[in-house]
Amino acid sequence: MQQDVKPEKVVLAVAKAIEAKFTRGDWLALAYETGCADRVREHPRLLRSLDWNDEDYSGHVLDMVEAILRPSGRTVGDGPYRIATRAIDAANFAVAERMLGLPEWLGQYEPVLFSDIYGSQVADVGVDELQAAAKELGLADVDEHAARIRRGIRDDPAQAIGSAKELVETVLKAVLGLHGNGPETKKDIPYLLKEANIALGLDPAGAKGSEPGAVQRRKALGALTNLVNSIAELRNAGFGTGHGLSQRPTLDVATARLAVSAAVTAATFYIEAHAAEQE
Repeated sequence: MQQDVKPEKVVLAVAKAIEAKFTRGDWLALAYETGCADRVREHPRLLRSLDWNDEDYSGHVLDMVEAILRPSGRTVGDGPYRIATRAIDAANFAVAERMLGLPEWLGQYEPVLFSDIYGSQVADVGVDELQAAAKELGLADVDEHAARIRRGIRDDPAQAIGSAKELVETVLKAVLGLHGNGPETKKDIPYLLKEANIALGLDPAGAKGSEPGAVQRRKALGALTNLVNSIAELRNAGFGTGHGLSQRPTLDVATARLAVSAAVTAATFYIEAHAAEQE
């Protein structure tokens, strides 16, 4: 979460996610973990309006989230400079964030709130556009990789690298019609990129190989291919997940973001190019 985010934005984001996802049991689990069990159980309308799908449920959710995330009586400062505040309770927010899978949910359903709360940590790698393109082709596996990338860029760059490689492989295999776990699917990224270009007619001998801009497109794809290949090399060098290393070398966020951005750009391009072939 960004340091300067408005508390009201955080309350609204959590309330929206809770309204969409929480059951009675989820509410009680959150209440016990945040020390608000009595408040939730004794609320005259919250759980009842959930059970009966009443129209006033949204308002009760907002009120309760406000009480949990911004408890009264909190203060900041010392001595004469000590003042009351309604700042977000970091511990309670962390519980709600974990239970809701908040970054992933906001990224998919409330991208504006996601940007308000988490800033450009993930939004600028183009995951939203990727998921939208994948949805059109029914590539459900892309959502799982996208969720891992969202978490990884923020918390675990190595995870983001590993998920980025798997994302590219998933998309290229879909373009080539490779499914399952048979030996025919055990291909590395350079091979998959080459075959995908041929399948989509993007190679010099292909149907699109001589159209206006084809030469420049191949140059751009060549540069992008080098970046994508580097993702596999980073992972093979131990920077990404998937090799069972007990002590992985560390990778800075800037390098992870560069690699992930290349993977997302490549995946989006091949999804959209494949979709154009299906029209």
